Parts: sequence; structure tokens; C-alpha cells
Amino acid sequence: MTGFKQLAYAGVMMGAAFAVHPTGKYGPAADSTVEERNRLDANVSGGVNPSDYRANSILKNRAHAGEWTSPRPAEPMPPTSCRSVEPIPWVHTGNYSGPHRVHTRTVMWFETESGFGIVRMMLSVNSRGIDVPSSVIDRVELVSLLTDDKPSVYVLDDMPTIQLSRQAKRRPLDEFERLGLEAVRRGQDLVGSREAPTRMFGAIRAHAICLECHTSAKAGDLLGAFTYYLNKPVDQLYDE
Repeated sequence: MTGFKQLAYAGVMMGAAFAVHPTGKYGPAADSTVEERNRLDANVSGGVNPSDYRANSILKNRAHAGEWTSPRPAEPMPPTSCRSVEPIPWVHTGNYSGPHRVHTRTVMWFETESGFGIVRMMLSVNSRGIDVPSSVIDRVELVSLLTDDKPSVYVLDDMPTIQLSRQAKRRPLDEFERLGLEAVRRGQDLVGSREAPTRMFGAIRAHAICLECHTSAKAGDLLGAFTYYLNKPVDQLYDE
């Protein structure tokens, strides 16, 4: 299986809940920015983030605890400008459409490699020699909503995990990401732009695994996002 790194399969596919229709399985919150603000206040009140304590406690009991390395040096990608974003169409080709399958696998990989999920999957190696959930991913970065007053992006060349993100530099959102965040706050789950055909922006919404640490959240709440840099246009991913 050229181009793939085999990992052992174990457990069941818990992350499939993230492959929701782009109109939003859960629908937009009454005021999602207020909900995010309330969770942020709860997290950083008194300079303490209780989610960090819970995550650290949980990670001590996970197989990967203590095995994490420092991220490789990374520089911010050039900012992407655009005037609008659109929902990426949901095309029923089996369980997931191409772009949505890429996003679902990325969320599942993030959960597992951060120590919280139970899925082992086959990884691809992209053109730069980095293990990725899909070979179409050149780079994917984690968007933080709950660690500072303003959303920011962790600058990582590696696939993001909680542990690597804690060591990474952060940058402000570019124009594409600001529009993408507005869209996922309104209930979309995966968006792109005709003006930036190799970019995607996908929501990370809370489900059972996430609530172990994010105790102030409820299922369906927006916890963060992934911003994607692809090596081919989004509309070509339906053939993947």
C-alpha cells in the first residue's frame, strides 16, 4: 500500500458523528459567540483553565502519555484573502463525501492521537513526508476559540494534537478563516471558497469524548475548527 502508513485498527468508529450535513446537524446556536465567551470565561477565570487539569489527568492514563515530542519548526502560511465562503456540498458517496470524509478523518485522528479517541486508522504520507489522515492534505492547523479573547491559529507543520498545540506559536486568523469561523458559528460544518479552491475550514463540535474535559459544553457546541491547505482543489476531492 504505497504512500500509506499502517496503524493497528482497534475499537469502533466513534468519530463518525462529525460527518454531519453542512447545513448543521445541530443548527446554529441562539448566539454562539456569547456561548463561546461564557465557556472562555469559565476556562480562564482566575488564570486557571480547569479543562487543562482534566485533560492532564485523563492523559496520564492513556497509552500515549509521556511519549510526545516537540513540534518541528514551522512558519505561518501566506494569508488567504477572499470575499465569501460557501458550504461544501454534501455528496452521498458511501458514508461520506470526499471533502467531508477528509474532515471527519482529521477530527478522528486528532481525538485519537491526543489521547482521547479509540480509533486507529491508516495514515497517508503527503508530498512533504508528513503523516496525514488523507494524502490531499498539505497542512492542517487547529483554530483555538477558548484560550484567548480572540480566536487564533496554532502554527504547526505536524498534524495538530493537544500536546503539540500547547507548544506552538499562534497567529491571527486570515480573511478566509474569519469568514469560515462566521459560517461555522452560524451552523455550517465545512466551508470553502471559489476564490481559494485549495482551502477548507471545518468545525470541531462537542460530543461525548470532548465532554470529559469541556465540562461546560454540551453536545453540538463549537469547540474549535480545522483550517486546511490542500494539494488539489476541493471540487476534485469527490473522486478520492
